[in-house]
Amino acid sequence: MPDTRALLIRIAAIGMLLAGCGSGTAAIDTVPGIGVAAANPRLPATGLRQPVPEGAPGYALALAARWATARWRDPRAGDPIAFRVLIYSAIVFNPGSSDGFTAFLTTRQTVVVSPASAASIRVTSAGPPRFATPADRVQWEKADHPPLGQLPAAGQRQAIPVGGYSFLPQGSYLTYRQAAALPSLPGRLISVILAHLRTYAGRNPPASLTLRQIAFLIATAPLTKAARSAAWQAIASLPGLRVCQARPSPLQPRQVQLCLASAGEETLLSIDLDTASILSISERLLQPSPMYPHAAGGTIVGSTIFVTT
Repeated sequence: MPDTRALLIRIAAIGMLLAGCGSGTAAIDTVPGIGVAAANPRLPATGLRQPVPEGAPGYALALAARWATARWRDPRAGDPIAFRVLIYSAIVFNPGSSDGFTAFLTTRQTVVVSPASAASIRVTSAGPPRFATPADRVQWEKADHPPLGQLPAAGQRQAIPVGGYSFLPQGSYLTYRQAAALPSLPGRLISVILAHLRTYAGRNPPASLTLRQIAFLIATAPLTKAARSAAWQAIASLPGLRVCQARPSPLQPRQVQLCLASAGEETLLSIDLDTASILSISERLLQPSPMYPHAAGGTIVGSTIFVTT
């Protein structure tokens, strides 16, 4: 077998790993006498026509205002938090080399995180891997068919030990208790996130990377109502934030997509305006990159869709 080193890029990973089950077909693990809080809470849809905000910051500020006045209780201290996701991620072998190739894998995942930042995880496959182009399949065959992250038919159960789970996809660990104690002022909240990011991205992390961290906090972490409002205000303050898609549909009558680009990639945040919740977080190439062999500009190289039941 050729000496082929694989770089498995889990674009949508949070901390060590995201995991779970699909569209509500399996129950979230519980402990008798202990409740489980649902991440990415959804406010009741008002059913009223709302004025269209001015630009992307206007959408984020409108969501911040809804959460600031919402009749919603903060998660109870001591309760685990849980969410289900559908994750589409890139698997890259030998990036930047002539024999590199890119494939994509989709998994249905469920994660339950305890207040001690331990996680119980279940993962099932949502389909076979696919290749970015026919040339990528050829390179995979030349490399003697290395595994592409496929799961057993029954899926997998995994566990992250106490203190091992982070609610930030990149940077230093942000634990359950740290997430629950995030400040209610947007400037202070974003300072905390930047402090965690600098260990990963240097003194001045790109705004698109900051958007990704805040979005995952909103969608997965045990935030207080005040911190959730502050997080949306922090998103509104990010330079370069724009609306890249706003389209009504029968399934999502009031959906908007906010985008922020830097360094050849773009973070996309899809939002359900009726429930003030996050639908998905994605990463898109703006141009071909040696990090993703054969992937064209415009390719979605990672996406996390948040499943509600």
